[in-house]
Formats: sequence, C-alpha cells, structure tokens
Amino acid sequence: MGNQETIKFVKIFKIQISNLDSDDFDLEAWKSGSIVLLSRVFGDASSKIEQIDKIKFDFGSWSLRDSSGSHDQMESCKKRCKGIMEACITELEVLGIDEEPTDVTSSSAIKALQLAIEEELKISQYKQLLSILKTKSSREEKQKMLFNTLMGFDLEISSKIVANIMTDSKLSKHFQY
Repeated sequence: MGNQETIKFVKIFKIQISNLDSDDFDLEAWKSGSIVLLSRVFGDASSKIEQIDKIKFDFGSWSLRDSSGSHDQMESCKKRCKGIMEACITELEVLGIDEEPTDVTSSSAIKALQLAIEEELKISQYKQLLSILKTKSSREEKQKMLFNTLMGFDLEISSKIVANIMTDSKLSKHFQY
C-alpha cells in the first residue's frame, strides 16, 4: 500500500474521531466500525483493536446514580477512543502502511493454517509431515518429500487442506477474489 492508501486511511480515522461528537453516539457501534477499519490497516491481531475492544461503559457503576457521573464516564470512554485513533493516525503519517498486513504473520493466522492441516490428517500423518520439516534438507527437497508423502495419503486430503485454508475466516481475506 502506498502513500495514497495512507492518506485515505488517515482521512477515515479522522472521520471516526469526529463521529465521537455525534448527538446519537453509540459506543458499541463506533467500536465495531473502528475495529473493522483498524483490522484492515493493521491486521486482526493488532493491539490497537484489543485496546478499542477493552473500552467499556460501565452501566452498573455507582457513578450512574449521579447524573453527572454518566456523562463523565462516557466522556472518558470517548477520550480513550480518540487517543487510540490519534495514535493510529500518527503511526500512519510517520511510518505509513506495511506492505504485508501484520495479521498474516500473527500467531492466530499461523494457528489457523495449522488447524486447517490438522483437521484433515491423522495424528500419525501429521507427525510424518513434521518429521520431514525437521530434516536438514533444502527447501526444494522438503517440498518433494512433502509432495510424495501427501500423494501417499488419501487423494482428497490435499484438496481438503487447501479448501480449509482458503475458507478460514482469518486467512480467506488474504486471497484475491
């Protein structure tokens, strides 16, 4: 993603900040929209998403019994929202956008790939593949050994693994439709 993309996302984040002052502001709706935008720019595993998600308006708080307490608590939530979004804007303006979304290398994406493979293999088959990966062979040799081993399994396994990977919610968005 280039400079134009960065400019577009900065503009979108600024709009999100201005939405905090809306008369019909809904914290949960604002958080949902912001999380979608943040995941698109920084990846699903971004700590920014976690920070937005943690912002809560405490309906059971004693402060709600005082009419000013409710307002102060919501203002505090809005300040946190604004602070996170401003930090995102600063990061984009200074560092730009990574070419590769961070969630591709996140542990959740790696786990999704692992599960896509594990779902179709028997434990012994999975261990067989892992033992190939542990060899000191070159990448090309490992690929050949993996290919030959997979061909020795049920013919549908490889297709099912690819289908699992391409339809996993954490991975499918990275494929071009």
